[in-house]
Amino acid sequence: MANTAAKSRAPLATRRETWFSLDAWRAFHDRHAVVIWSFLASRLMLLAVGLLTLVNIRPLTNTGNALSQSAHQVLNIWGASDSGWYLDLATNGYQLVPAANGQANWAFFPAMPGLAAGLARLTSLTPFEAMLVVSNLSFLVALILVHRLARQAFNVKTADVTVVLLCVAPASYIFSAAYTEALFLASLTGALLLIRDRRWLAAGLVAALAALTRNLGLALLLPYGWAVLERWRARDQAPLGRAESVRIVLGGLAPIAGVALFLLHLKSRTGDALAFLHIQKTWGRSLEQPFAALVQGLVHPSSIPDTELLSFAIAWLALGLLLALALLRRWGWLLLSAVLVLAPLATGVTSFSRYALVVLPLWMVAGHLLSERPRSTMVTIASLAMLNGFMMAAWTLALGITV
Repeated sequence: MANTAAKSRAPLATRRETWFSLDAWRAFHDRHAVVIWSFLASRLMLLAVGLLTLVNIRPLTNTGNALSQSAHQVLNIWGASDSGWYLDLATNGYQLVPAANGQANWAFFPAMPGLAAGLARLTSLTPFEAMLVVSNLSFLVALILVHRLARQAFNVKTADVTVVLLCVAPASYIFSAAYTEALFLASLTGALLLIRDRRWLAAGLVAALAALTRNLGLALLLPYGWAVLERWRARDQAPLGRAESVRIVLGGLAPIAGVALFLLHLKSRTGDALAFLHIQKTWGRSLEQPFAALVQGLVHPSSIPDTELLSFAIAWLALGLLLALALLRRWGWLLLSAVLVLAPLATGVTSFSRYALVVLPLWMVAGHLLSERPRSTMVTIASLAMLNGFMMAAWTLALGITV
């Protein structure tokens, strides 16, 4: 009997030894070297820029409206503007009534603050510190998944360049801040990978996480539906069986059900299931024709506020990459990207440089176009990194260029 117990424990012990062995970690490093070093180098450089800005520039100016979320300056760098709303959600939940200025935390979806609140309860971290952990871990996971997806869809060179571009992109410091971009990118990429592998139910559940992180996560139903259509039309595969059809339906319903539960919660708290949408007007946002601000900026360049020049330029670049995506005939990705680009532009170009960070298919297209042009790649990465450093300094001073 003792021998039997020893035998049953042996496989588990072997697996543990394999996972924690030096060879296993070397293999992991070899597979993800570009991801690991791009993540570490970019985050450390951004931290250095932030600290240097605090020490050398902040004492010389009183511009901006810096928020203090932590007693530790090294952490406080990573909280600004919307971070306060997420911290309020993680601490107090959804408000019953708006504040005196008419604003309320109803505009923000629950996944990020919910995960942070759960992590804070399980550890000695504050909710703000927990949000930073969630963001940075999510970004690292996102980069690993991005590399895998780009490698499968294109090639290794494209995957490498795409990862580096995401790390140095203007405003990519947001991925380490108490914001939702990192979690949204991770869940969006995970869903796209699962859709590609036709793991329908898992894809739907991960898409639900994306939809509960940001409302535009529901746009994942577009590539999901396109993949289902391709599967249904495939003549070189067996017809859809009952089991797979059930998984397809359940996967498609998962993000809808997740958002529906959130709307019911809003209804119970505020009396308005669409409170997240109606409260947007208190931030000065209203729907308009998506191209109105872009055309207006070309006709009358002086109409573009200085703080929105970068967002204006990135919006036009995004439209160009949408065209490139269409030429590559990646229709499911094109549908997703069109929503992720045009929906924010329908409220103006404000903060579009931040919103563009999570339009993953466009970053993969950019990586694909650059992957065979080494000199162009070097110039592009260097230019973006310098611009990102400048914007990190502005972020640290709370100048509101991207938020």
